[in-house]
Amino acid sequence: MNTITPRGARAFAPLITLTAVLVLGSMLPLLSLTPASAQETAATPAAGATVVIEAQERTRVSDPTGRQELRLAGTIVDPVPLDPAVARDVNSAFMTRQVFRGLTRFDENLEPVPELAQRIEISADGLTYLFQLHENARFADGGPITAEDVVYSLTRALDPATAQEAGAALAGPSYLADIAGAAELIRGETDVLSGAEALDERTIRIRLAQPRATFLMKMASAPAAVVDPDDVARGGEWWRNPNASGPFVVENWQPEQELTLAANENYVGGEPDLRRVTFRLGPSAANPFNLYQADEIDVATVPIPAIDRIADPESPLLGELEISPILSTTYIAFRTDEAPMDDPEIRRAVLLAFPRWKVSDILLSGRQETAHGLIPPGTLGRDWPDVAPEQDVEAAREAIARSSYGSAENVPPIRIYGASPFGSEALREVLEDELGLTVDVLDVHWPQFNQGLARKAFPAYELTWVADFPDPETFLWNLFATGSPDNYSEYSNPEFDALLARAAATLDVDTRADLYAEAEAALIADNALLPLVHDVRYTLMKPWVKGLDITPLGMLYLENAWLER
Repeated sequence: MNTITPRGARAFAPLITLTAVLVLGSMLPLLSLTPASAQETAATPAAGATVVIEAQERTRVSDPTGRQELRLAGTIVDPVPLDPAVARDVNSAFMTRQVFRGLTRFDENLEPVPELAQRIEISADGLTYLFQLHENARFADGGPITAEDVVYSLTRALDPATAQEAGAALAGPSYLADIAGAAELIRGETDVLSGAEALDERTIRIRLAQPRATFLMKMASAPAAVVDPDDVARGGEWWRNPNASGPFVVENWQPEQELTLAANENYVGGEPDLRRVTFRLGPSAANPFNLYQADEIDVATVPIPAIDRIADPESPLLGELEISPILSTTYIAFRTDEAPMDDPEIRRAVLLAFPRWKVSDILLSGRQETAHGLIPPGTLGRDWPDVAPEQDVEAAREAIARSSYGSAENVPPIRIYGASPFGSEALREVLEDELGLTVDVLDVHWPQFNQGLARKAFPAYELTWVADFPDPETFLWNLFATGSPDNYSEYSNPEFDALLARAAATLDVDTRADLYAEAEAALIADNALLPLVHDVRYTLMKPWVKGLDITPLGMLYLENAWLER
């Protein structure tokens, strides 16, 4: 088999660098970083010091020639609603991010920097953030984006009434819950976000309930983007023709067929070189690899079975192939309060019996990386300890014998849900063959699966989670902290929560990493999840596409791209 060494593997060291002056989980159905040595030079605020971050002028060295229309395969399911407040999966966040933006964005090193903001001032105690809006922060119609618009958008992203109006679960609580008063708003006890205030036309003060090292990262997320209150007031499907705050506007939308975005001349970062971005939708978006080969789209992910062919030295497409390790983990989670996985010995038996390496090496032809824990390698610029147990079938059988069931024939069926749950099928075969356990794997259509996750309705599920920001928090806290909206198994462990709380309030990267490693070890020791693989993305990109970066968070922004035909 011909192999290719992934470019940039292990070169992930995104940091929240709070320097004096400076120039974004989610779930998988999409599409550089600072080297590890950057940790030695990254500035952190000194004790008792106020931190000020100023926006630097953004320059784009480009040479666009020919028709500036980027063609992409969008989603099989229409991206509705195109609303930042409910952008909960990777596809929704990607589409939404092109039309709506917030106070911060990620730079080329995946560090959070000002976007709609011109200046950010952080108090010495890390609790108060003052954001000064950029003088060029405008909606697509030319009207100014005001501090009140920002406060309105953040409040709306946390307000349960928004979910009722949109008919979808909120994304805001996963990213904006650090703001003081967010908990009360989420619970429906108030309709005011007390921690967000408009001090004047261009100044927003945000107070946090407690210091959070990742706050500016989360402010770069789709749910923190700014919408025009007048749009929302129109009601109905206002998001089909919104007054954009991002680099593109909706030009034409044919449901289940095509979505066309056009350049926003009033975008704070400058009008994009791309005049249009066309997304195929519905059935016409199926099989993007075939569409790419037919020259109908410009970017496509290579399916696993086709990688060997594309990677062959004789392949005409080899020069168009980009290999990008992604900060993501595919895993199976188990409710620890529902039989039979409420028995810790049954959970232990499941993890001990399964040879995790076979998922990557056999099912995925060695093109993905075996997961030995939940945190992807390279996060915070380091490799993480192997905390998941190696296969030991005999120890698994002994665990079943120690369980409350006594023997395999007494154990009720284990039910696992997923959207194309390939790892669960492999697990089913192993558990039935090696342990005599019964496993039912249920393949659920993505929209229904997403809804079931939001309702926390599944006793076990298989999920791929792509980092929303480059920090272990997006995996450990989002997916397993007590009370997290994305904790779909409702796992709860006070020791684990306490470690996460300490890490969240710690700015020193090494100390935070140690706390996260300890938290991950506690989580795996509970056998609450079975890690499977970390994603390595194989992407084809036409030679005329320039400036389009695929980061370890996937493909984030399109405004930096141009075409040279």
